[in-house]
Amino acid sequence: MNRLKKTAAALGALIVLSILANGQHNQTAIIERISDTDISRIEQQSSSESDSRTINVYNDETGKLQTMQLEDYIYHVVAGEMPARYDIEALKAQAVAARTYALCKLSRGRPDAHPDADLCDDYRHCAAYRSPAVSVFGTDELSAIRAAVRDTEGEILTSEGAPIAAVFHCVSGPRTESAADVWGEDVPYLQSVVSPGGTAFDGYESAVTVSADDFREKAGSAFPAADLSGPPSAWFKASVRSDAGGIKTVKLGGVTVEGTAVRELFGLRSTNFTVTTSDDSLTFHTIGYGHGVGLSQYGAKYMAENGADYREILAHYYPSTELVSLNEKAAA
Repeated sequence: MNRLKKTAAALGALIVLSILANGQHNQTAIIERISDTDISRIEQQSSSESDSRTINVYNDETGKLQTMQLEDYIYHVVAGEMPARYDIEALKAQAVAARTYALCKLSRGRPDAHPDADLCDDYRHCAAYRSPAVSVFGTDELSAIRAAVRDTEGEILTSEGAPIAAVFHCVSGPRTESAADVWGEDVPYLQSVVSPGGTAFDGYESAVTVSADDFREKAGSAFPAADLSGPPSAWFKASVRSDAGGIKTVKLGGVTVEGTAVRELFGLRSTNFTVTTSDDSLTFHTIGYGHGVGLSQYGAKYMAENGADYREILAHYYPSTELVSLNEKAAA
């Protein structure tokens, strides 16, 4: 644990992104800095083997707590986050990302959203969570999920000795987005990288059409200073895109708004969009699915199918990180 203690002096540069983690859904980032107290929590959590670490999980639907081992929780998260038919190496990469993200959140302590629980099963706050059943997955798929978790047991990604914010998404465009372009904070291990195979994903490109009246109502309420009096063709101007193609900002009715705000307002699959208009409607054409930062789940699938193992996948999508085993630390 000496390595963790040594990180205290570098904490000014260490950022934790507390994300509402789910590759299939919209995500919002809350950016926080790790404190000395957080490092102490991480040390305590790493002092015993991961399979004996007990956590309380809040069931958002029933309002009840469930006590379980961390590795069992990761099993449920992998089942909820990634299709079980994906290659085993992609599932392993997802298991490590989910475990790392969970420990990153645990290092922050229990949040106000569920003060009696360590984590919850709501993808909008923690991670998607699914109770695997043969009727849903099939015996082979259940075995693959279990193997992915078992074969990576206790493994996490670290930067500066602490668990990283291992965010992930369904599928990016040709490149992933950087945290700086999406959430405004530069994080060394959340940079834009080439993401292969996305165009083969069913839903890589999608479209959402909104009537001009509905657009005026929603956008006018969200951005009251916007001038939407003219025709739809005049509403969007001067967009600024990231290197990966996502809209960072755009002039909407003369007001500068963030691409993430437009995405959330109209339920778009990503911020990588273009707009076509008619006299009475607007159509958003999007590329990719998700915020685009960190691991692309479909990219992981593509890399695995082309011979990459989970270590190579993780190193590609989370550069400058180290894959470590908490079990080995506990035994040392």
